[in-house]
Amino acid sequence: MNRATIRVLARNGWRVVIPRDQTCCGALAAHHGRLDTARTLAERNLRAFEGVDVVVTNAAGCGAHLQELGDLIATEEARSFASKVRDVMELLHDEGFVRPPTGRPGFERVAYHDACHALRVQHLREQPRALLRAVEGIEVLDVPGGDVCCGAAGLYNVLEPEMSSELRRRKRDAVASTGADVVASANPGCTMQIAAGLREIGSPMSVLHPVEILDRAYAAESPEAAPAAPDEPSHIPSA
Repeated sequence: MNRATIRVLARNGWRVVIPRDQTCCGALAAHHGRLDTARTLAERNLRAFEGVDVVVTNAAGCGAHLQELGDLIATEEARSFASKVRDVMELLHDEGFVRPPTGRPGFERVAYHDACHALRVQHLREQPRALLRAVEGIEVLDVPGGDVCCGAAGLYNVLEPEMSSELRRRKRDAVASTGADVVASANPGCTMQIAAGLREIGSPMSVLHPVEILDRAYAAESPEAAPAAPDEPSHIPSA
């Protein structure tokens, strides 16, 4: 997923920096009330990402937390950092997107799962769907009751396993009912939860991040037309 993110950003003209000293975003610590740990992690990331133009995330929970860093650390530095945080699909939608060439990523029907931290905190619904619909031959399907939590919810699946399992069952059945080839999920907790649910019923449906679907669509173009992507990301500004 991370390599796909780099390739898709590079394909769309972004020069990607991966700060060596970055660490966990601290969302799980904050959700569990361990705010001192969350602040320590945040301060390390503020130093690591100093000087970049945009901080791109490909995990909805991380992105939602980082966008609220100014509430965790009430400094101008933290508020400035938070204002730079963008979800990768939001960035591509808003800043310009190279439509994938004529070519198929290997599947046709994609069920889109709305991660709670993407839909409710970052208000991302139409942007990722619009990008996926730009891929020729892709049909984007909504999951019935798609705005209901899958049950992963940060630490919820650990702290409340019984209710989490019930929510996983409901989400699994809703996803399976679409008859899709692939489920698009933009949050790692959701991805693990949904994948586990689908395994329970022996479903062959795979779970991919939306950016992985775009990456496969770009890869479907002819080798002659494809620009060479760097093996290592550039360390000049900046996403």
